[in-house]
Amino acid sequence: MEHSLHRVTAFEIVGPFVLNVTFDDRTRQRIDFRPVLRGELYGVLRDAAVFERVAIDPEAHTLVWPNGADFDPATLHDWPVAGPEMIELAQRWADRDGAVRNARGDTCAGRIIGVDFATEDAKTGLALATADDVRVREVRIPGRGQSVRSILEEWLTGSDGAVLIAIDAPLGWPASLAASLKSHAAGEALGKPADDLFRRATDRFIKREVKKTPLDVGADRIARTARAALQLLGDLRTQLGAAIPLAWDPADVTEHAVIEVYPAATLKAHGIRETGYKKDRDLERRREIVAALRKKIDVPAGVDEELSRNPDLLDAAVCVLAARDFVTGRAMPPPDRRLAEREGWIWTAKPES
Repeated sequence: MEHSLHRVTAFEIVGPFVLNVTFDDRTRQRIDFRPVLRGELYGVLRDAAVFERVAIDPEAHTLVWPNGADFDPATLHDWPVAGPEMIELAQRWADRDGAVRNARGDTCAGRIIGVDFATEDAKTGLALATADDVRVREVRIPGRGQSVRSILEEWLTGSDGAVLIAIDAPLGWPASLAASLKSHAAGEALGKPADDLFRRATDRFIKREVKKTPLDVGADRIARTARAALQLLGDLRTQLGAAIPLAWDPADVTEHAVIEVYPAATLKAHGIRETGYKKDRDLERRREIVAALRKKIDVPAGVDEELSRNPDLLDAAVCVLAARDFVTGRAMPPPDRRLAEREGWIWTAKPES
């Protein structure tokens, strides 16, 4: 792409990793740099303290940082056009790197655990992956003498670094449902549409952006799954003496943390067929999904056949892919962070065009 020559004359920090940049032709661009802060050079800038040391180079007339990172001023000037190309390039850096990194650009998680959660241990699939290469090392269904909690405790305590747990289960209820029930008396009308009562903002977001509709945690059987998942996290926190908070940004994963994911939405976002693979007779379709999944994460020989045989294990591996989308900045963040902290948020990548 050819650019005209431009100079940066001023900038203002207007939000986390967001700058208003002024140019010599008196035009301005508001730029959110988070999607491009990847790779060896720019990944360091995910530390807010480092990013905010931005300055204007007096000779190059562009934005520069102490570690040598900079951007072509013409690229900044033409950001509505050049920005998407930079973001795509940054994603390729992340693909080559493959590692989960914190705000300083260092590897920040030792492991990723994908959990296709169910109220019955025997129907819960678990997948353990290393974070540096996103390689699925082990998959399990709890057997005799085992439980989901015991396996998670084993994997969490066996990690040298932080672990990101990606769990397929709702981790909150609709705020409007809680508000309506607080003062409700038997026999009274609730006064709100069913979708407002039983669906969270994240459920409506996934339906709009990915064209998949999660189960209604306020109305469907999934409520029991949500309750059991929250109990599991509470038991792990108590047993391990760890906070295990919900993560809202890849930089948060400096300690054990958890995110909510939805395998069907992740598959669809990556252009992989997400239906018709759950029954015993669907072996060939599961093999097709595993073949597509191997292009996204590292699934060794042997493990791939286990995923093909068991849909719960396959979904656990898809949870690992969802975690990778989160830590590499591909997952779509909540428009309303405060509401998401109340209701929970499903992390999934923006659908591929």
